[in-house]
Amino acid sequence: MERHNLKEHRTTSFWMNGVDEEVIFWNYAPALEMDITIARELVQHRLAYTHGKSVYALIDVTNLKATTKEARDFMNSRDGGLKGLLGGAFLSNNVVATLLVNLYLKVNSPAIPARFFTNRQEALNWLLKIKAEDYVSKQ
Repeated sequence: MERHNLKEHRTTSFWMNGVDEEVIFWNYAPALEMDITIARELVQHRLAYTHGKSVYALIDVTNLKATTKEARDFMNSRDGGLKGLLGGAFLSNNVVATLLVNLYLKVNSPAIPARFFTNRQEALNWLLKIKAEDYVSKQ
């Protein structure tokens, strides 16, 4: 997949695929242990990258090793991690990350459409589908 406008940070990398500028992709740094400081930094970098524009996100959580409750709560808040997101597809085939994300989705019920996938293309197809449904519903 083409990585258009790749931006790398200490904790994550962001890019768009060059085809759909409303879908952002991101990967976490290897063995990332997310605390509240890292969570805030990640959101700040994402918002700067998208220039505050609301987007759909495909988040590869394969490298996520652990996350604190404070970081999880922040990432699930409208003024925190959900700010500027219209929908989120989580991607991983790592057992630990899969457990973390599935627990997060089950317990927190995000305020935006969110699903877990093990296949990148299926995740992207789902994001494009909800994007199209959002577009139709706004007409």
